[in-house]
Amino acid sequence: MFGWFKSKNLPVSLEKTTQKVETFIDPNEVLEKFTAITGIHFKNKESITTSKLIHFCRNHRLYSFEELYSSIQNDRLILEALINLLTVNETYFFRESRQINFLVDKVVRNSEKVRILCAPGSTGEEPYSIAMALLERGILAQRMEIISLDINSDVVVLAKEGRYSARSLHKTPLSLQEKYFTKEESFFTISDDVKRLVSFCTLNIFDDQLFELGKFDTIFSRNMLIYFDESTVIRAVDRLARLARTKESYLFFGHADFVKTPPPLIEHYEEGIKFYTVG
Repeated sequence: MFGWFKSKNLPVSLEKTTQKVETFIDPNEVLEKFTAITGIHFKNKESITTSKLIHFCRNHRLYSFEELYSSIQNDRLILEALINLLTVNETYFFRESRQINFLVDKVVRNSEKVRILCAPGSTGEEPYSIAMALLERGILAQRMEIISLDINSDVVVLAKEGRYSARSLHKTPLSLQEKYFTKEESFFTISDDVKRLVSFCTLNIFDDQLFELGKFDTIFSRNMLIYFDESTVIRAVDRLARLARTKESYLFFGHADFVKTPPPLIEHYEEGIKFYTVG
């Protein structure tokens, strides 16, 4: 009987549980791989990027940068999630509106259909702004085709949804807010009439699927190149230039995207607006 009580007091299992130990030491290999895939570098941002990588690893039950490196090579979902984490950019409607108005003036002067590319298009504010500006000048829907691409699949989903905070509309005239948006509590949803004018896709500009999009009369690529080093800027510009339909096609970039005009671009100034054509 005493033996029975003794056995009852023994531990159910004598097995010891083991826990993996986190070893987040050097993220350089991961960052170099990420740069090779996306073109984006993290110079002067190593500290905050490392912190983001550690949180990312913990959220995905990865215990070292070595495990993360292996995962982004072998697991497309992990790679996509990491891209989404590290490529979130702030934008708003009618940013650099003078470039948009310059384009609209050119479109109004002819009767041909215009194909426009936004690369990147982020959460949709830029391509939707272009669509609204064209509509406001009487350009019919059948005369415009706007394609927006972004490497970040999360922002593409948001762009398709078309739901924005008041901050995104702080440069949008009230008349356009009332005409093209429906307010729902503190959010604004863009009208279906504008939505249907823009096609969105998740795409890396260094993926050769880029060239399956065809040729364009106008290309907007603003504030993307600032994340690339000099050699990657040249490579990116060359790929975008190959999408120009003719030597008269317009290319617009952000003011800080590059200092020296990379080949094969030719720089122009007209009506105080800087734009580029392909030489």
